[in-house]
Amino acid sequence: MTQDTGPRSKVRRILKSTYHSARNLPDRMLHRRRHHELRQWVTRIPRPREILVVCYGNVCRSPYLEAVLQRSLPDVTVRSAGFFGSDRAVPPVSLAVSAKRGLDLSKHRSRPLTQSTIGGADLIIVMDPQQARQIRSLFPRNCAPILVAADLDWEFDSSREITDPWNQSTEVFESSFNRLDRCAATLVGVLQQPK
Repeated sequence: MTQDTGPRSKVRRILKSTYHSARNLPDRMLHRRRHHELRQWVTRIPRPREILVVCYGNVCRSPYLEAVLQRSLPDVTVRSAGFFGSDRAVPPVSLAVSAKRGLDLSKHRSRPLTQSTIGGADLIIVMDPQQARQIRSLFPRNCAPILVAADLDWEFDSSREITDPWNQSTEVFESSFNRLDRCAATLVGVLQQPK
């Protein structure tokens, strides 16, 4: 099979690129403001005693961010949970990428999001705005403040979602974990400032 390199292919590539750029234009334009406002908000809230990190399956993104935050904030209890499944291990590629960063996720097992996991948290971190809406819908009472992790990132990627690397390449895991590292660095930096 030969690759189409004619004018139609070029037009398709341009349209695809334009679509992806325009689709997230509002988020791109609001990112700097969201980032600044979120940093200010974190400085005003009481220092959390327990942070809950949430992603869809609790096997890739949230276990990684949980480990990074726990290492950097030893006086804070950091837990993670997901919307789907329980007792699942972290995939091998995630274990390898995390190990290169000095984190051992081999003992992690996914756990479901429940009223008790939500109720114990002082701060909840999610991977995209849809997850924040879903938590507010499922647990309307006793829900801690929720923040979207990507708003902590000083760089804007392609959207407000931290890419789910599940079943993807090592490069996608590394990219997602790099972004989560930047998010964690911002949160830790703000929380460690004297009040």
